[in-house]
Amino acid sequence: MSFIDKKGRLFGLINVIDLLVIILVVAVAARFVLNPQKNSSVAEEKTIQVVMLVKDVRDATAKVIKEGDIVRETKTNNLLGKVTKVEVKPAETLVNTADGRVLSVLNPVLKDVYVTVEGSATVGENAIVLGGTEIRIGTAVQMKTNLYAVVATVMEINEFK
Repeated sequence: MSFIDKKGRLFGLINVIDLLVIILVVAVAARFVLNPQKNSSVAEEKTIQVVMLVKDVRDATAKVIKEGDIVRETKTNNLLGKVTKVEVKPAETLVNTADGRVLSVLNPVLKDVYVTVEGSATVGENAIVLGGTEIRIGTAVQMKTNLYAVVATVMEINEFK
């Protein structure tokens, strides 16, 4: 008796191609049953503090940014959070001197404003999403209130436990 008959069946019972398909399906199922994928951490809602730098704004703009402001993302109008701290510093400007050096001097007109925003964010393994906007240190965030709209750069992200 031969292993494969004239009709292509193994031992006269099952087609060889059908047997290979069944073995493949069983192997794939066994791989997932015996070695399941590790569940990646599920994103959770956390309260975070984000320190943002609003660079080189006029004094009038710096004066209207206040603690307690509720800020939103400019394009989507999603809530970013509440301003908990505002720190205004003179902006630094690079100036070329007559002898070819470059000096950093305080700008008498423009200000740098460090704004700390506290808000509820979705914190996952790969991203932090605040107000529908994925944030990372160095990213630009457009934020607004009813009095002002500014572009800020994320400088620091702190999670509350």
